[in-house]
Amino acid sequence: IVQTQGEVARLQAMADRDAIANTQLSDTQKRLATLSQNQTALLARLAEFPRFRTLTSPVLPLDDLQKKLKPGEAYYKLALVGETGYGLLVSADKAQIFRLDAKASDLAEMTGKIRESISTVENGQRVTFAFDVVTARKLYSALFGPVDGQMGDVRHLIFEPDGPLMQLPVNLLVREQAGVDAYLARIAKPDADEFDMTGVAWLGRSRMVTTAVSPQAFLDIRAIAPSKAKRRYLGLGENSAPAPTINLTSGAVRGSCDWPMAQWGIPISADELRLASTTLGGAGNQVLTGQAFSDDGLRARGDLADYRVIHFATHGLVSAPRSDCPARPALLTSFGGAESDGLLSFKEIFDLRLDADMIILSACDTAGAATAAATREAGISTGGNFALDGLVRAFVGAGARAVIASHWPVPDDFDATKKLMSGLFSNAANISVGESMRQSQVKLMDNPETSHPYYWSGFAIIGDADKPMIGG
Repeated sequence: IVQTQGEVARLQAMADRDAIANTQLSDTQKRLATLSQNQTALLARLAEFPRFRTLTSPVLPLDDLQKKLKPGEAYYKLALVGETGYGLLVSADKAQIFRLDAKASDLAEMTGKIRESISTVENGQRVTFAFDVVTARKLYSALFGPVDGQMGDVRHLIFEPDGPLMQLPVNLLVREQAGVDAYLARIAKPDADEFDMTGVAWLGRSRMVTTAVSPQAFLDIRAIAPSKAKRRYLGLGENSAPAPTINLTSGAVRGSCDWPMAQWGIPISADELRLASTTLGGAGNQVLTGQAFSDDGLRARGDLADYRVIHFATHGLVSAPRSDCPARPALLTSFGGAESDGLLSFKEIFDLRLDADMIILSACDTAGAATAAATREAGISTGGNFALDGLVRAFVGAGARAVIASHWPVPDDFDATKKLMSGLFSNAANISVGESMRQSQVKLMDNPETSHPYYWSGFAIIGDADKPMIGG
């Protein structure tokens, strides 16, 4: 269609069209009209499939959304138009739209300050500072202040972020000032532990949180029937280092826009996968590491649709190695055969045949740091400067009902991730994944050693947190 439109424009721009050119123009215009009609018919047929609608952003009538919301649920949509921000809070019986007092640049500044206090890189090392609880309280007031009186009744918050808020899990915002004041007074004393944040009223403490990409996508995922897969769990991670002939410490690259080979030299441990497999239980569970976890090996497997939960513990490469390079969002894998590049790209993920209730991406920034370019590469547009990583939607398009993705590398200290995952999987078939996650997070919130959001807040449920991890 684009090529035909260009040909029409070229012919129309001719100063002295002869009879032959006029005939060509007429024929090309007819061909364009036919192509447009065919495209409309194709899109209409594709729109019948929920997973296609999940990759698009169709307009949804407000009452259609309200009919599907349950008691205690609220859908919050953030929309940034230039510097102006708007919030829309929808429940089953009420809807309120309001203009935010904070500008988009203010939201970006607050989000950046909060993220930097959780997980940032200094001198090549990832570090965590005392959490910026004051800014987290300000950001909550900026987003939820006009509807704070309604939030006490919300037990399931479905949050659709925009712009910089796509980089931050909303569960770590602070609802009440009293806990902030108590924390500030406590750390003002000598030898106080500023990482002890017990007593802070986190937004996610008493409500489960779903991250949504659009109202229609949320309803479509809610409507999809549970997986019929026969096996419960497949864990994938701990990639093999590339061939020893490559100097991993040199930063050598295979091409100017390829990721440095050193990226493959820091695999994420498979301990988390083995713990999840054991906790979840079930015959036929598998954990694949090393050379068994290669991109071409995964593409060649014919049994991926046999697993209800597929869990990746690996790095997510969601932007680009350099600013002048095209974005190619992907998950890092081991290198396989001659055609392997050690990456599972958006397009390759979308072509997988899955029947999973849940995909878990326990990786670096798979939920929060994708740029607009990375999202355009995935075929997705956004109104803000950042976008939910296209990898999430790729998995939904491939056949997953929902995705749990991490906003920062999972912590090893105090067995925090082990405790979080143990709680998440131990109730996988009994309660909703959102409630299981919330209960597990609360235990970490209440422990002074793990009360900093770095330890409990990093995972976002994208899909519908009110569903069990393993359906009926």
